[in-house]
Amino acid sequence: MAIIEPVRVIEERKEIGLHPSCPVPAGAIMCYDAEFWQWVCENPGYVECDGWLKGAYLVPYPPSTRLWKTGKDSRILVLKVQGFGAPAAVMILEELIAFGIKKFVNLGAAGGLQPNMNIGDIVICDRAIRDEGTSFHYLADDKFAYSSPEITENLCTAFKRNGIQYSIGSSWTTDAPYRETIEKVRRHRTEGVATVEMEASALFAVGAYRGVSLSSVFTISDILSEEEWDQGYHSAEKLESLKQIFEIALESIANNNNNKKKNK
Repeated sequence: MAIIEPVRVIEERKEIGLHPSCPVPAGAIMCYDAEFWQWVCENPGYVECDGWLKGAYLVPYPPSTRLWKTGKDSRILVLKVQGFGAPAAVMILEELIAFGIKKFVNLGAAGGLQPNMNIGDIVICDRAIRDEGTSFHYLADDKFAYSSPEITENLCTAFKRNGIQYSIGSSWTTDAPYRETIEKVRRHRTEGVATVEMEASALFAVGAYRGVSLSSVFTISDILSEEEWDQGYHSAEKLESLKQIFEIALESIANNNNNKKKNK
């Protein structure tokens, strides 16, 4: 057992009056993009959290949803991770799990590695290469960490049901975005790796270690090749895809919870 467990951190926050007043949400969506987050903050139907979750929002899904009689919250938490990379994302994920949340979608932007990709394409990540340091503190050495099959399947089903194009592929998670060399890009492309980003493999590892459901969905924000770097970080295509993914993530978490209740 670790000396500092996340549950102890949550308990301490209760003692000093920083515990959120809301019941445990039905799930959480973690995001990173500043322009997308501005859109979230401008939605009048979302309720800002308090306590140590201040700045995050509770989203009703469906919009007419009310609190369950069990005392659990049928709303879904959406929050912006402060910073980028595996350590920052894992710290907030650990705290959300200790709070009691068990369903997660990691919503981000990623670099495209395959030549047929375009800015704004949507990719569901089913596994990620562990080229970062955090995941090795949770799982034994291996090349990949994997998404949770059930919520990943729910995402695929929801995209199909809503007629939104997407693909499924692996990602290369790295701590060093400025060391994405031509040699590495060429090798991963040859292996069929779809994207490159900074968090997925570590989040998958924590999800597996803590026994929670977690999947990642990306929109392509830039394309990497030997010849050039085509970036679309501030493109309308990227922002629109993030909004689409967000709606699908809400639906997928809600359906995941409904499926669990039916199977009981």
